Amino acid sequence: MSFVKLGMMMGLFAAAASLALAACGGDSEPQSTTVGQVQVRVATVEYVDGGFVPNRVEVDVGADVRFLNRSDGPFWPASNIHPTHQVYPGFDAKGPIGQGEAWVFNFDKPGVWRYHNHLSPTDGATIVVRGEATAPRTVREAIDPADLQFKELGEVSAETAFDLFNDDALLISYVREYGPANVIRVLSEHGNQAGDDCHPRAHDLGGIAYQLFGTTAFSLSGHDCQSGSYHGALESLFQERGTENIQAQIAEACGSGLSSYYLYQCIHGVGHGVMAWTNYALPEALVTCDRLSTVFNRQSCYSGVFMENVVGGLTGSMGHITTYLSDDPHYPCNILAERYLSSCYFFQTSRMIELFAGDFERVAAACLETPVSIQSTCFQSMGRDTWGWSGKNPAGALALCDGAIASNNHSDCMVGAVEAIFYLGVGLEDNALTFCGLVEGDDERGRCYRSTVARAHQIYDNPDDLLAFCARLEEGYRTGCP
Repeated sequence: MSFVKLGMMMGLFAAAASLALAACGGDSEPQSTTVGQVQVRVATVEYVDGGFVPNRVEVDVGADVRFLNRSDGPFWPASNIHPTHQVYPGFDAKGPIGQGEAWVFNFDKPGVWRYHNHLSPTDGATIVVRGEATAPRTVREAIDPADLQFKELGEVSAETAFDLFNDDALLISYVREYGPANVIRVLSEHGNQAGDDCHPRAHDLGGIAYQLFGTTAFSLSGHDCQSGSYHGALESLFQERGTENIQAQIAEACGSGLSSYYLYQCIHGVGHGVMAWTNYALPEALVTCDRLSTVFNRQSCYSGVFMENVVGGLTGSMGHITTYLSDDPHYPCNILAERYLSSCYFFQTSRMIELFAGDFERVAAACLETPVSIQSTCFQSMGRDTWGWSGKNPAGALALCDGAIASNNHSDCMVGAVEAIFYLGVGLEDNALTFCGLVEGDDERGRCYRSTVARAHQIYDNPDDLLAFCARLEEGYRTGCP
């Protein structure tokens, strides 16, 4: 078929604020400045070896903040999200500040502005700017993914891929014509071949997708390139809507007219972005998700946070490093409140697999160590991971589930695998149906097909598409089909 629905392929534009660069001596005494007729104190933040002091500063709109280097080397203060700094693009020194020197920035936007040292991105802090926005903000509404179609994108030449990395106009045209998920796949494949990290370019792609499709960009992007497109989309969301009321912005980000499938994808992507925006402070990211109004929305947000922690933070790519992983296969799930456990363990097996060097039998044993109420989730998570580890091969994924010895655990692993295939695989229906056709035993095969039917109901908005899918199932295994 020549077109694919946008949502079935999972997941830089703002005027710079005023910028002042000042080379100062070692004097850190407070200064003052005048904004209009109001006298405003100048706050000073010192960067020392180990981070910013104080870690949190509150000022009024129009105040200057002076960033003074007291460390043994250069530093570079800049707005989150690293490495593109697009949440508040003017808030970026644009280069290193030497020992004993300072950089001054005037904060003309109210909100909560997280920032970091670009040269040591794990060193972060927060500026809270009190006041009212001085100019109205446009709000880019979500587009229903079911109303959008993209062309298929086949093989792309190395020359075209190179241009996508370097030509903004070409990237914009490709995102518009082929969709974010298809284009980010190309960036990932060719970045790996060239030995380049595609994460910064994926930030750009996410920002472009937001400009083109509004908050639907979170539903359309993929996880390639360390989820950089989600980061870029959140940068654009906060850049456009501000951060005065972060929870409300996130709650409204995905609109109210999306199906459960698209809504999950959208809020999951927001969760990825929130985790990166908080500089991988897992508890703070989860608290942000807690403010969402429904259990479904909260859990969808949690899922993005935990996946970002394991997948994004695990790589250390471009300075994205989490402190919420350890050699304990159950950490951080085992330090969290009960309401987070299911969402945490649904991505924790990816960490277990790294720790156990791909030994799925050890992963299965670790799942059996979890609370009984969580074991089904853990084995479904293991099943999801079999798809990637098998080289996206249905028979190989099913064989890896054999490490889950008990029949009920094996069934959970199988469900996790087929759902991952259906959501993420290339040739979604073919791979999912091939997988179910390989499952032995009527009970497990029936559960496999029922899982695909449940997902088909979420994905196919056209009844004819759903009927066509159901017609491809084996006779006797069409439970749930219309």
